[in-house]
Amino acid sequence: MDYPVESPSPLPKHYELVCEIACRVQELDELLPSNGKAPGGIRLINRLGAVERRSRRAYRLLLDMLTEQASFSQSYEALGAKRNNSRQSWLQNAQADIELVKEVWPEVGDVMAELIRRRSTENEGG
Repeated sequence: MDYPVESPSPLPKHYELVCEIACRVQELDELLPSNGKAPGGIRLINRLGAVERRSRRAYRLLLDMLTEQASFSQSYEALGAKRNNSRQSWLQNAQADIELVKEVWPEVGDVMAELIRRRSTENEGG
């Protein structure tokens, strides 16, 4: 006898991403124990959330610098054009956003500032 076999419907793409993020947060919790503070994963989530609450633009810049890094690979002109801004406007916005990140996550903001400073110096010199 043949019984109908139901195949499960494919899960939405965001479901896979949420599971991957949860797994990575759990790894951070194990790698960065609480030691009297919140575990590492929740500290990361809290800091990302705090940056986003202050400025979505700063949040996007932080994520870009941690992932795709378009802010390093594309010209300032191209980056500014994405938001109908000039090269100078993009750079001023990035610097303001980095100052905001420094308030929430000083060590990461300092690294972001240094990377933008180096890139600006290289563009002027080269």
